Amino acid sequence: MLRAGFAGLALAFVATARAEDACARPPALDPAGREGAAQGRVQAVNERLELTLDDGRRLKIAGLDPPRPTPDNPDLDVRSGERLAAWLAGKDIVFRLTAPRPDRWGRYSVEAFAPAQAAAPSAVPVAQAALDAGLARFEPGAAARPCRTFLLAAETAARAGALGLWADPYYAIIAAGDHESFAEKAATSVIVEGRVTGVAKDGFRTTLLFGDRRGFDFSVTILQRNVKIFTAAGVDVEKFQGQTIRVRGLLDMRFGPQIEVSNPDEIEMLPQGQDAAAPKTAPQR
Repeated sequence: MLRAGFAGLALAFVATARAEDACARPPALDPAGREGAAQGRVQAVNERLELTLDDGRRLKIAGLDPPRPTPDNPDLDVRSGERLAAWLAGKDIVFRLTAPRPDRWGRYSVEAFAPAQAAAPSAVPVAQAALDAGLARFEPGAAARPCRTFLLAAETAARAGALGLWADPYYAIIAAGDHESFAEKAATSVIVEGRVTGVAKDGFRTTLLFGDRRGFDFSVTILQRNVKIFTAAGVDVEKFQGQTIRVRGLLDMRFGPQIEVSNPDEIEMLPQGQDAAAPKTAPQR
């Protein structure tokens, strides 16, 4: 079990199935492999939440960003892997390939489905169950895009309940004005929330500004070649001005706190007025 019990979790995904079968319902097995649907038995789960099947194949669950050790929880990654293994090890899973070939580390990116409990005939999505239990954060990308809404909803529920990694203050969402937290988390994957106060453009990039002090206040960078990806997705980056957004990515502190994003999946639009916890007082310059 990841949360209180998979029987309840399975029922929760019935509604999801009605809304989007492809995300909540396992694919039909295709012996010819034309649709990328297959089956295998899980032999092991590591601290990166990767699955090793008994035939040696390694699977990366699309949409899962595994936790890293933190100052208060140096074995957080190991314990998350153990919890997922307690559910999946020795069980048969059904999975759908999200890419035809393995990545450079030999892993197949997949959407995986596993029985909610030993006697349950139905299977639930592994990614949503893991996010719902706080075993990982959502990882944006092409592989997870079709189920992004449901994966984010599962992450939100776990965060609201302070489950798993969300019980660790290190993983709290950072308010855009919280300079102290930025200093502590340089070169790590973070989630930042705040209101875009301005949009600056030059020949190389578009920058979303979260304050008036360039190089000191938080910003989000979108390289010009990636602006085209936003445009193709129907997103006008200039319309982010005045909006409250949540952005996730690697925190770069070399030229002030900033995150570079490459596609719209890395940004969430939030209701006006919603923001992260009040930031700590920033030092005066």
